Amino acid sequence: MKKLFFSFAILILLFSSCDIKEEGVSDTLIIEVDNPYGTQLITNYKVPFTAKTRSGNDLTTAAVFYVNGQAQNTNEISFDQTGSYEITATATLDGQTINSDAYTVNVINPRHSTKIMVEDYTATWCTNCPRVAYHLEEAVSQNSHIIPVAIHQSRYPGDDPFGFSEVTTLINDFQITGGLPSPIVNRTIGFIWDETYSTLHNELEKSQPLGLAITSNVTGNTINIDVAVRFDMDLSKQNLNLVLYLTENGLHADQANGTSFYGGQDPIPNFEQKHCLRTALIGLYGTSIPSGETTTNAVYHYQFSGSIPPEVSDINNCDIEAFIIDGHDQHAQLINIQKAAVGETKDFD
Repeated sequence: MKKLFFSFAILILLFSSCDIKEEGVSDTLIIEVDNPYGTQLITNYKVPFTAKTRSGNDLTTAAVFYVNGQAQNTNEISFDQTGSYEITATATLDGQTINSDAYTVNVINPRHSTKIMVEDYTATWCTNCPRVAYHLEEAVSQNSHIIPVAIHQSRYPGDDPFGFSEVTTLINDFQITGGLPSPIVNRTIGFIWDETYSTLHNELEKSQPLGLAITSNVTGNTINIDVAVRFDMDLSKQNLNLVLYLTENGLHADQANGTSFYGGQDPIPNFEQKHCLRTALIGLYGTSIPSGETTTNAVYHYQFSGSIPPEVSDINNCDIEAFIIDGHDQHAQLINIQKAAVGETKDFD
């Protein structure tokens, strides 16, 4: 009986040793493919894939990635057609070639149109600013997915009646050193719009993994806003913020003009100042979206209710711009944006 028990114990020890050894081999000789966005992706969106051993050894830069067996020249892969794709990777570690298991992704067309924001840093006293205003309105007339925001700068109290109170913070944060006008695209430091439509069109061609919808109403002196954000991909590993702008149209003031635009008149009397930023309702960099609300197919809702800002002349001439940035400061770039007039319901599109 003792002999039988001893033999049984030896067998258990042998099997345990084999399991430990196999786990050790797996950690060293098996690599796993992954990406930050999960298994549902969208077309025409660059996705960085990684290859790591189970023990965490990152082999991404040394690996060759394959899509349905076809070698890629980079780990950043974009898919131009919908469908199911198998991603694999091969790498050499300690002289031995390692092959990953297949990582399957499903690629869909994005459900939301891409929109872009052009923040035009401007002023009524700026002689060159009418040039950008003209080109921006021209671009918007070609594509309504271009959303302009005019951010006016006052050099001293009263020299621009529409001066935005936090313009200096934005100018410093986004390193605007060339004076006015300075049209910034999608809150990207250094991306000064060259005033050609083709540059904006190229940005509109890029797919984005989320879309926004806006509903609002005014009750007395209170404005109520509901913003919905819908996700086509898992963005839970990103730090996302929602920002709300309130802009106003139909404002008029004499505009300095040193250009040939608008007839070359200087000043342009009673010039209509459009898209003037009156306030950032929840701060220049907005409010954080909980990561648990940003998974694939999730819909996040944010409600705002507050008094109509004193800067606003007529709330009925105002628009709401709701946009998502991938961070909490000036280094965060805009992902997508939606615009709606106050009182208008703008669904996902």
